[in-house]
Amino acid sequence: MARKAKPKLSPQEKTAQQAAQHAQNWLPFQAIQDNCLLRKDGALVAGIKIAPFNLTLKSPRETQGIIQSFQAALNGLNAPWQWVSLSRPVDLEAYGAHLDHVAAQISGPRQPILRAYQHWVQGQAHDGSQVERRYYLLMTRHGKDAQAEHRTALRGFLDDIARIRGFRALVLDEALWHELLFLVFHADQAARETIPDGRPRPIPHFHAQEVLT
Repeated sequence: MARKAKPKLSPQEKTAQQAAQHAQNWLPFQAIQDNCLLRKDGALVAGIKIAPFNLTLKSPRETQGIIQSFQAALNGLNAPWQWVSLSRPVDLEAYGAHLDHVAAQISGPRQPILRAYQHWVQGQAHDGSQVERRYYLLMTRHGKDAQAEHRTALRGFLDDIARIRGFRALVLDEALWHELLFLVFHADQAARETIPDGRPRPIPHFHAQEVLT
C-alpha cells in the first residue's frame, strides 16, 4: 500500500517550522510532563511557588520563629534544590480597573478603605516603575523513581510550611510552569501580554479581597 505524500509546506510555513526547531534546541529542557520539567539530560525538576508576605508586620519574635521554621523545612529536603526569585513589571492600570469593578459591588465601612487603597494604587501607576517579586523553590532528581520521590517530598514540604503562619504555597502544575517560563523568557511582556496557548497573564499578588478581609 503506497504511503500518502506529506503535504508540501509553503516557504512561510518552512521558515516558521525551522524557527520553532531552533528555539526548541536552544531551550534547556525537553517538555513539561506530569507537573515536572523534563531536562535534556533526563533530570526531572519539580517546584513550589511561594507567595511573598511582609515580615516587617511581624514582631521580632515572630520573625525569628518564621525564619527558623522555614530553614528547618529546607533542611528536610533530600534532593538538590534551587531558590529562584524573579522580578517583573506590574500593570497597575489593569489592576486599578479590577478594583473599580470590585468597589462598585461593595458598600458599608469597607468602601472607604477600598477607596483609599484605590487612590494609592493610582499614584503608584502614575509612577510607572512598580515591580513585584515571585519566588519559586525548584528541586531536581534523576532516575526512574524521580516522579514518585518528588510527589512525596513536595507533600512533606507543603505540610511543614503550612504550619508557618503567613506562608502560602502551591505545587507547580502545568499552568504555573508556563507562567514561570514566560516570566523567565519574556519578563518585559509579562505585565501586559497573555501567556501563549490562551493562558491568562500573571496578575499581581495583591487582590482586593486581601484588602477587604
